[in-house]
Amino acid sequence: MRAKVVHVCVASNGADNVLQAVEGLGTSRLILLHDDLSLGPLRALNTEAGRQARFTYLMQTHAIDDDPIWHKYLLQFQARMGLVDLFPPPAPEESALVWFGDMANEQLLLRAVCASWPDTDIYLADVRRITHKHKAHKNYVPCFPPEVLRELVSLAEPLPIDRRHALAHEWQELTQQDDLLRIYEGGRVVGIPEDFFDEDLLAACTPDFQFQGAIAGEVQSQGKHVQGDIYLFDRLQRMAGSGLVEIKPCPGDIRRSLVRRV
Repeated sequence: MRAKVVHVCVASNGADNVLQAVEGLGTSRLILLHDDLSLGPLRALNTEAGRQARFTYLMQTHAIDDDPIWHKYLLQFQARMGLVDLFPPPAPEESALVWFGDMANEQLLLRAVCASWPDTDIYLADVRRITHKHKAHKNYVPCFPPEVLRELVSLAEPLPIDRRHALAHEWQELTQQDDLLRIYEGGRVVGIPEDFFDEDLLAACTPDFQFQGAIAGEVQSQGKHVQGDIYLFDRLQRMAGSGLVEIKPCPGDIRRSLVRRV
C-alpha cells in the first residue's frame, strides 16, 4: 500500500471498531458509506431522481408507526443517498483499504468502490482471513474488536485486476436490476423477494406477546443473513396487516412494541 491509506467501511457496521483499529497509524483516514445498499433501488444513483427513489422507498420501510425519531433520522440521511460518501475519490497518492466480510452491505461496498474508483489501488481487509483464529460468531466486521481488526492492516492484500473488473461489472449489473432486497450468497450479491425474512420472523413469534426488538434480534442472530431491525419491523407490520401476527404498539419505542403469532 502507499504511505497514505484511505480506510473504507459501512457506517453502521463496526465503524467505531475500524476507527480504533487504525487509530495512531498516522497516514490514514476513514471514509464511511452511510447508505445501506442491501435495501432499496440501485438504479441511477448518480442522478437526483435515482437518489430520491431510494429515499422514498426507505421512508416507506423505515417510518414505522410514524415514529418522529425515525422521520428525523431519515430526513438527515436524505443527503447521503447512494454513493455520495465515496466522492471525491482518493487522491493519486492514496490507496484504499476496504473492510468487509460476508454481510451484504459490506460486499456491496466493495463492488461500489471498484466501480467508483477505477484509478485507485485497492487492498482488501477481509475479516474472513482471521475468523478461523478468533472464532467470531459471524464473518462480519462488527463481530471483531479493534485489537483483532488491527491485525488485518498488515495482512491486507492487493485486489487482483481481473477480480476488480469482475466486481465492478457485478456492481453495474446490480444497478440495472429492480430488486429491492439483497443478500450475499455463493460469492455473489443476489436479489431476493421482500418477504425473504417473513418465515423466520413468524417462526420467532410465539402465541404469547414478546418485544418486537427481541423477535428481530432472534432472526438476526440465528439466520444466515442479516438485515436491519427497522426493515424487519416493517415486515412484521405487513404480516399484521395480513392477520398473521398481532402488534400492540409502544409509542416512542418501537422496539418495545409487543408482537404475538395469531
